[in-house]
Amino acid sequence: MSAKVQIDEETGLPIIRKKPAQEKEDSTPSSRYLRAQKCDEIDAKFGFSHYRDAAERTGWMINMHPADVLDENKQLVSAVDFYFIEEDGQRFKVALPYQPYFYVATKKDTEREVSSYLSRKLSGRLASIDMVEKEDLDLPNHLVGLKGKYLVLRFHTVEDLMKAKRSIYGAYISVYRFQVLWDIMPAVRKNKEREKTHSAYDPSLFTRVSSEPVLPTHITDQMENIVDIREYDVPYHVRVAIDNKLNVGHWYRVKGHGYDPPEIHLVDDEPDRPEMGSCEEMKEGCMRESPV
Repeated sequence: MSAKVQIDEETGLPIIRKKPAQEKEDSTPSSRYLRAQKCDEIDAKFGFSHYRDAAERTGWMINMHPADVLDENKQLVSAVDFYFIEEDGQRFKVALPYQPYFYVATKKDTEREVSSYLSRKLSGRLASIDMVEKEDLDLPNHLVGLKGKYLVLRFHTVEDLMKAKRSIYGAYISVYRFQVLWDIMPAVRKNKEREKTHSAYDPSLFTRVSSEPVLPTHITDQMENIVDIREYDVPYHVRVAIDNKLNVGHWYRVKGHGYDPPEIHLVDDEPDRPEMGSCEEMKEGCMRESPV
């Protein structure tokens, strides 16, 4: 008897879930490290070996891809591999480690409490948490330069970020190889509605006719103070490229620093585009390099 297929009510698509053991095995550091080594071996066959020397090389960026690398502490961290071709056709790639992050908006004057709460809740996954000011288009007078306060949560790996998102906003499911957010944090929606109601009717505007002292209300669950999440759905390699102003189709000067982040600088007076080898030429090169 075949298992009953569950249908998502919002998308109308079947819900396809990984087995817990398989999902856990795919996300372990050892499996990710082995997968990263396999990708490096495949790239090396096509001439794209990791470049870590201090000598500067100039290359035309042709591609970028998320990866996992070991830092100076032998800890597996997220990075992006950038692929280059030099004027003479030589190929190489460099890995740029970068901490993924997203923003969390809180109720006014609760940033410190929420920050302490998330630091404890996400202990072991969170690399750092800081408070920043950014433009908020939802503010009534944002055109005059008003900025909102946000907590920026940074992580060592994309996997840690995904686990943190699931613990805060709900679960993700895989539907036809696409990641679909099926529950965008009911607490956030509830908090937003509460904020609207509170702004429409504020008890502090009225005089309390009583001789009893007004006791402050303490919210024990800091999740109720989280009202929004920003930039959580930006793909990791896109985030790294935007923040570091790196784009495919330009010349860059690249200098390695061992296992430290490399230097990648745009060439001002760009030369002509290099000659790209055809797929057949690259295939023949791999066959010559591969052992018989």
